[in-house]
Amino acid sequence: MKQYIAILFIILYFNPSFGQKEIEANKNTVVQRFIQGLPEKLIKFNLKDLQNSKDSIDIRIWQTHTIFTLNYDKSLSSNYKIHTNNNNNNNNNNKPIISTTSISESLTRNILDSILDSKLMEIKDDSYRGIDGSFTFIEISTKNKYKIVSFWSPMNKRNNDCKTVEGNLSMISKTINSEKLINEFKNSLEPGGYRWGMTSIPIDKFLDTDSVKTDFYIMAEEKIKTTLNITNKTNRWEYPLTLINNKPAKIADLNQYSMKDIETFELVNPNNPATTAIYGSRGKNGLIKIETK
Repeated sequence: MKQYIAILFIILYFNPSFGQKEIEANKNTVVQRFIQGLPEKLIKFNLKDLQNSKDSIDIRIWQTHTIFTLNYDKSLSSNYKIHTNNNNNNNNNNKPIISTTSISESLTRNILDSILDSKLMEIKDDSYRGIDGSFTFIEISTKNKYKIVSFWSPMNKRNNDCKTVEGNLSMISKTINSEKLINEFKNSLEPGGYRWGMTSIPIDKFLDTDSVKTDFYIMAEEKIKTTLNITNKTNRWEYPLTLINNKPAKIADLNQYSMKDIETFELVNPNNPATTAIYGSRGKNGLIKIETK
């Protein structure tokens, strides 16, 4: 009963006396740029336009690599999308790699109750702009009102609205176990480089057990796993840097060579000062270095 009374209050709060759905959006450049790019994002991520939604309540939270959407009308539902792009494709219109997880109704109900209790629906746009971090955009829609607010890496020390946003982001993350979902997503990626935040992450993995392997690969795989302590629980973005003739490569590339092709084969443990001094963060997880004849 508490939830439905709160929903009724929000609907009335957002309800203009007459006319079409009221639009509330800050005129600053950041929000306007987001609005301009929104139609393309909706198509890219297969999302409905909340501005035209007739649901009682819709909430969508955009962060750098995640999109959380909650819908409530005759039924209650939510989903969590994680996405990235492959660095090998320089086309800005390349199709993103997306994982979508549907959240159970019971968890969604808990999230909605917390959102309503925290008065997230009443937050105002934050004018703060920082250097390091990223924007969080929040769309809030009812039958009669639609608004967008933006926050730069919200921190509760700035103002009460930042505290409200940060608290809700933390609550949603814990409720759906977003860390586990993101780790599963990263580990599902094929070997290569992917955009992540302000940088990129390298993904690598060993060949599947049923793959045909050369004698060198079989020997190298065993030594790499033993020497560098790589197990089935090692995250694929924490694999060592592989260099073949001083050029970046993938572990699977070792399968191109047999023992007779190899001049030198060297393994360097993680966090070796000499390795990190030369290769930076790419070498922090260890090094596989091969010279061919």
